[in-house]
Amino acid sequence: MKLPELKKQVWNAWTRFNQASGVVTQPQNYVQDVKQFGDRRYKVTWIKALAHFSAQACYESCLDAYMLVLNSFNFTPDRWDYEYRHEILDAFLMYPDGLELIKTGLEQLLEFTPQEQDEAHGFFELVEERGTQPGRDRLPIRVERKLPGAYSAA
Repeated sequence: MKLPELKKQVWNAWTRFNQASGVVTQPQNYVQDVKQFGDRRYKVTWIKALAHFSAQACYESCLDAYMLVLNSFNFTPDRWDYEYRHEILDAFLMYPDGLELIKTGLEQLLEFTPQEQDEAHGFFELVEERGTQPGRDRLPIRVERKLPGAYSAA
């Protein structure tokens, strides 16, 4: 993603976060909020800001934990933020209960139909990719899809 488009997406994420938090959006605060991630001339600063504001928006707007798995972190190649999926998840995991919310979402998802569970394929791919990347820990999440009664009692 080119820097002008990235800046636009950071603005959108910052606005979503403020709305989810119930804060009145004040554009004069935007510059200060972005500056905390570094020099605004560098793309890496904008990537950090995007990840942080996106994660905050996910956290603040989370009403049902399963939506984190089915929507917020269900990154597929056709999503605009696919390129930054790992950074967004890393930022979300900085919340003390971030991992617990994801685990709760997975537990809730197990109560869904297999078709509904399959809709979260982008999340499962993200978790598997994460373990192969240097500097990122594998998430302590394991989902085994066993249907009750699917095994014969021999």
